[in-house]
Amino acid sequence: MKYFLFNTLGDTGNDDYCFTSKFPRGGVDAYDLVAGFRLSDEYPDGIEDVYWSLGDNFFGLELASYIGNPNSILAFNKSSAKLISSVVQSEIETIPFTLFNAKGKLYSNDYVFINPVGSVDCINWKETVCDRRDNGDISNFERLVLDKKKIDTLPDLFRIKFLTREYIFSETLVDTLLKAEHTNLIFSEIEFA
Repeated sequence: MKYFLFNTLGDTGNDDYCFTSKFPRGGVDAYDLVAGFRLSDEYPDGIEDVYWSLGDNFFGLELASYIGNPNSILAFNKSSAKLISSVVQSEIETIPFTLFNAKGKLYSNDYVFINPVGSVDCINWKETVCDRRDNGDISNFERLVLDKKKIDTLPDLFRIKFLTREYIFSETLVDTLLKAEHTNLIFSEIEFA
C-alpha cells in the first residue's frame, strides 16, 4: 500500500477556498491539536466551545471539505470527518468548532478538528535528510523517508514520531476521500526505504 503526506495548506492555487492563519480560541489550545496528545486526557472535564476565525488577509469564502491553514491543524467538514472515521481504525478524536468570518460573524457550524492520537515511530533515519532539535524532534526536512519494515503495521491516518505536525494518509483513505469528491485536499506520496 502507498502512503501520502497531507498538505495542511490545502490547494493554494484556488483562492476561492477558505483559508486562515489564525489560531483557534476557546476550549482547546492550538498546540494540543498538533502534538498528538489525547485531548480527553488534557481536558478531563470536557472541552469547552471552540471558535476559529477566517483572517481578513485571505479573501476565499468557499467552504471546502478542508480548511487550509499554516498551523498544521486538521479542520474537516463533518461529512469528510465521518468518512475518515469510518475508514480509520486507529484512535482519532473529533472536536467541533464554530467558524466565524473575518468580521466575527457566524459562518459555519459544519466543521471539526481531527486529532489523530499518538504518533508512530517509522522514520528511516539513514535515508531522511533533516535538522533535529535537542529533544530529537525534526525542525525541518529536505527529504522524509519512512521505514519499509514498518509498512505492514501502519494505520490509515497517523502522525510521525518526532514530527507530529505532519500527517500521513493511507492510499485507502486518500482514494476514499477523492472518490467521494471531497475538496481542498492535497497529497504527495511518501518514500519508503
